[in-house]
Amino acid sequence: MLLFFTFLTVFCLIEVYNEQFEPFSFAWCVWLLVFAGISIGCVTNVKIIGLVVKALAARVVSLIVVSVLSGPGDSQMISLFQANLEGDDFRKNPHDVAFGSSVTLKNTGWGGGLLHSHDGDTIRLSHVPTSRNLHSHTVTATVSKLNYEVSGYGNLAVGDNHDYWQVEIVGDTKMGSVGQVHTLTTRMRFKHVALGCYLRAANAVLPQWGFKQIEVSCDKENNKKDAHTYWNVESHWNDRLPAGDMKLYKSPFLCDFWHLNVAMMTSNNALIPDPDKEDILASKPFGLRMCGWGDNQIKHYIMGAPVVWWGSTISLGVALLTFAVYILRWQRKYNDMDAREWDHFLYVGKTAFFEWAFHYVPFLIIGRVTYLHHYLPTLYFAVLMFGHVLDHFTFSSRRFSTRTKATAFGVLVSDLAATFWWFSGVALGIDGL
Repeated sequence: MLLFFTFLTVFCLIEVYNEQFEPFSFAWCVWLLVFAGISIGCVTNVKIIGLVVKALAARVVSLIVVSVLSGPGDSQMISLFQANLEGDDFRKNPHDVAFGSSVTLKNTGWGGGLLHSHDGDTIRLSHVPTSRNLHSHTVTATVSKLNYEVSGYGNLAVGDNHDYWQVEIVGDTKMGSVGQVHTLTTRMRFKHVALGCYLRAANAVLPQWGFKQIEVSCDKENNKKDAHTYWNVESHWNDRLPAGDMKLYKSPFLCDFWHLNVAMMTSNNALIPDPDKEDILASKPFGLRMCGWGDNQIKHYIMGAPVVWWGSTISLGVALLTFAVYILRWQRKYNDMDAREWDHFLYVGKTAFFEWAFHYVPFLIIGRVTYLHHYLPTLYFAVLMFGHVLDHFTFSSRRFSTRTKATAFGVLVSDLAATFWWFSGVALGIDGL
């Protein structure tokens, strides 16, 4: 999906370029405002790295407005947003939360995770499957060294004063700041009675033994604006209470849109390499891999034809060198192309090279885990450059006859077919080794 919408966006923007001499014409508006805007919305909703940047402010506004209107995306969304999606069962939850209710608690920070358990009142939260109490003590948290550790302790019969938390209601999206805790709509904080710290879940990721889950700790600082200390009841079970009213569970669209994109970036930045575990599928900018080499599995290596991969990479340097030579010759009054040919050479080369750079260079500096699919848009733009260089020096050249161009085309196609056949065993799967 990422590749499809990336390529569709490039195609739409090229069509906009073809209509540059008739701005605000019907065709220009359709390609820019409709197709380009929708395709950008789709590519950014699939993956944030697919964002295509436009230079002109007016066009940016028009593209963003249409992009905002496309795509749901709910994996990291707030509970209230998810309650309005088809297929969830939040609407069956009782609205008022009472003592004895079984609930799941979700952190309302960007990309907040669930605290799987189960006023102003002092409560004890018990984990239903294990009967352990939510507990904190003066032990340093594993990752968040400035906070206290939060753990499970005791059971329904055994515990101590470090199992008690005080509920502080921050607000309610529908009912205002009232004393009653409501499902989905109430934001609240949990203050540890003995230590005075606040239950918090931020972007600290536990090691492999913690299943790479977000660390829950107890923050000594009482920062009332820290959204990572805010919690809401997501799922709620209590047979003694009636089902809730879906009219109370409406979520503003623009808030959802903003939350979704910030949550995507937050969770994306949290995907960092784990030094304790080798990821056999991870790829680096100078070494791509996606392979399994177990004795009892088919071996495969996702690779392209060397003619395409090597040729496209070399073409980037050739294009830059060619541009530099033309500039030097132009300064010495040599005109190798007319204005239209030069504009075409510059536009295609600029588009292919800068899009290649935008999709490749960031992976040299970011610390997150990357896989082969992250680099496929880069390959696409390098292939565009390869075709541009071949077209410029061969198929659009006045120095070669039609027969020579046809011969060159046949050689290239034969090379592609031959290399695909030669490496097909590796690319498509090696069996029996």
